[in-house]
Amino acid sequence: MQKYPGFFSSIISSNGYRNIDSVLVVMHVNVEVQNFLTALAGVTRIAGVIPKASSKKFANLDSLKNNYPLFDIDRSEILASPDQFINNIDRLIKNERFAIIDMGGYFSHVALDLTKIFDKQFIGIVEDTENGHQKYDALINRRRPSDNLAPVISVARSSLKEPEDSLVGQAIVFSAEAIMRTLGLVLLGKRVGVIGFGKIGRSIAFSLLSRGSRVDVFDSNPILLASALSLGFHTSPRSEFLGSADIIFCATGNKSLSLTDGDLFKNGLHIFCATSSDDELSTCLRYKIDADSESVRAHTCKIHLKNKHVFIHNKGNSVNFVHGAVVDNFIELVQGEIIYSIGSLHDAPKNTISHLPELDKRFISEKWISYHQHT
Repeated sequence: MQKYPGFFSSIISSNGYRNIDSVLVVMHVNVEVQNFLTALAGVTRIAGVIPKASSKKFANLDSLKNNYPLFDIDRSEILASPDQFINNIDRLIKNERFAIIDMGGYFSHVALDLTKIFDKQFIGIVEDTENGHQKYDALINRRRPSDNLAPVISVARSSLKEPEDSLVGQAIVFSAEAIMRTLGLVLLGKRVGVIGFGKIGRSIAFSLLSRGSRVDVFDSNPILLASALSLGFHTSPRSEFLGSADIIFCATGNKSLSLTDGDLFKNGLHIFCATSSDDELSTCLRYKIDADSESVRAHTCKIHLKNKHVFIHNKGNSVNFVHGAVVDNFIELVQGEIIYSIGSLHDAPKNTISHLPELDKRFISEKWISYHQHT
């Protein structure tokens, strides 16, 4: 058996990848991807790596380009020219049978077209994030009966992702606190709000609480709000929530703030995001940041809204990437599930989102624990 880096050698059986010639990968290009890409390249050709916008400004793209084909495109370009995007995919896959590793639903806008154009060449998609999961779910719900979608396996809601989500939330608060300190400010004594009480939002809220912050939570899902209240967090109607916060953490991946919310903001509000700006902030707010912001310090800009100003950090992108977004070896649990899922696409159903069975997840976690107990 081929030697794969780290614990990956214990979960990869090359037989499962015989019908996949190449793979396109959307990913955060941070410090924890090299072993993953090496393991992936051991089972199939990497036809292209699409770096996520929120991480690539902190990455060494030249180093990545020396080892793998770099396909540097953002979501707005895909939306503006889907036919050109598909032509580029055709050029990269070279008539091979291919799969896609997606992060944030980059391919959801063209997935039905890919299934129609490439037919049996297109083996399927593995999606990594909750935001992307929701995009594929929406696509499936609105597709016509005559439309077919290649198999989609999601790891977004996997139990193996929980350690990563928890550490990401902690990393976001670490970076936010570090940035605030460069401005001569601390979190203590501030009214802090968290929009979104999913896995990452929950981790952010608890990390803030451990630092002694007063934490208010808002979520459009009343079940999650009830959960937040039961855990000792505060909540209020959205307008009151936005108007009372000194600092807001956005963790929905679903356009949590818009320019019209500016009427409610406190003067001097600080905004930190847990995902890409194009997922978390409205188009009008992002345009305001790009076209009419004033740089204050590294990773901090200021926008003016009528008679007030608001601080936006890392241009509204994932703030944890300012400090490397490190979650250590726990990232391998998700990376292992992604590679394992690629080998399972040939058995996955079309026109729905499926998941790895719990027995497979147990197998991956047992191998991960065994490897790291002996290294």
